[in-house]
Formats: sequence, C-alpha cells, structure tokens
Amino acid sequence: MILQTIYGIALGPGDPELLTLKALRTLKEVDLIFYPGSITKGTKKSYVFPILQYHGLEKKELKGFFLKMSSDRTQASTVYAQTAKEIKEAYHLGKKIAIVCEGDISLYASFSYLLAELQDLQLPVSLIPGINSFSLGAAQHLVPLSLLDDKIAVIPRIKEISEITKYFEVFDTVILMKIRSGWNNFRLELAKKDWNCYYCERLGTNQEYITSDLTKLTHREIPYFSLLIIKK
Repeated sequence: MILQTIYGIALGPGDPELLTLKALRTLKEVDLIFYPGSITKGTKKSYVFPILQYHGLEKKELKGFFLKMSSDRTQASTVYAQTAKEIKEAYHLGKKIAIVCEGDISLYASFSYLLAELQDLQLPVSLIPGINSFSLGAAQHLVPLSLLDDKIAVIPRIKEISEITKYFEVFDTVILMKIRSGWNNFRLELAKKDWNCYYCERLGTNQEYITSDLTKLTHREIPYFSLLIIKK
C-alpha cells in the first residue's frame, strides 16, 4: 500500500475565506484533521476551529492539540511529541492527514515544532502556505508595506522603544508581532514619535479592530492576536 503525504496547511489570519484554493481542496480530501488550540486558565479554545466549521469540515474526524499560553515550553514539547505519535499511528493506518495552523505555516507557526517531530519520525510532509496577518493588516489599513527599495523588519516581543528606534536606523517599515508582552513598556513613548502606526487585532474575525490613532488604545486590553505596523 502506498501511503499518502501528510499535509501542513495554513488557514490564514482569521477570515475563513482567506484560504488558498489548494488548502481548501486538500482539507476536503483528507480523512483526519489535527488542529491547534490554547489552554488559558483551564479553558480550551481554538482560533482556527471556527474556520474549519465555516467550511463544513467539522463533519470530518478532528483532533485538537492544546498548548498552555506560557513561556515555559515543557508542556508544549510534550504535546507536540504526543501529537506526532498520534499522527504517525493514523498515517500507518492509511489515513489521509492534514495539520492546520493560523496565519502562514512558516511564520511564527506552532506547526514548525510539530514539523520537526514528524521529520524525526521520517514521515513525509508537504506544506501549503497561507496569508500572514500583517499582509491582511496592511490591506485593511489601505497602506503598502513597502515600495521600491523599502526594507521591512518583522520583530516579535519588543520590550522597549529603544529597540524600535534602533531598527529604524536600517529599516523603513517595522512590523511588531506579539506586542502584548511589551506594550505597556513602550506605548507612551511610541505616541510621541513622528511615525505612522497601524494597529491591528484579531484580523479577519468578527472581533477585528484596527486603528491608526494610538490614543484609542490607552485603556484597551491588547490581545495575543495583535500586531503593529510602523512606518517612518
């Protein structure tokens, strides 16, 4: 029996219609879909499950793997290893398998840790990329990320305004990902800068919020799924 490849599929930033045709076709063809989620205060949630529901894919066999929102990677490593084992077992039963993730499959994607586990198990994997969050953010704000020779930096977990200033010595556009952890450290100084800022959160969902006025964020709780595009 010839076994299938295992597909890693990006579902885009949140809008269920921002999948590639290849991604949707493949998801409809597989037997089993593994999807990620988070555990916060004992509650399991999945950002991507509503996207699967939108396309009627909850009728398939689905298995969630849930990660605690913590900088301690011990639990995550255990979950990835266990999930890879489950994938291997299903693969050798002849099932067609897909593993999905939010955003793009190669950009800050938890799938990459699972990919390493699957490669260690010498399982065949094919990746289907998707739209990343800051591309949608730029589109929603109607601004270009870059023109001509503009240079772009994509930086996670910035802690201080001095870091952003340093990047602007080299780059024309700075995209800040995972801003929640350092936001209160640099937001007041950021508002004093003569930069154009484009804030985005929960892009593509019914909770999407964008603004280019940082004063509107003074009392706003910044969620995990948020980013900031800054241009000189």
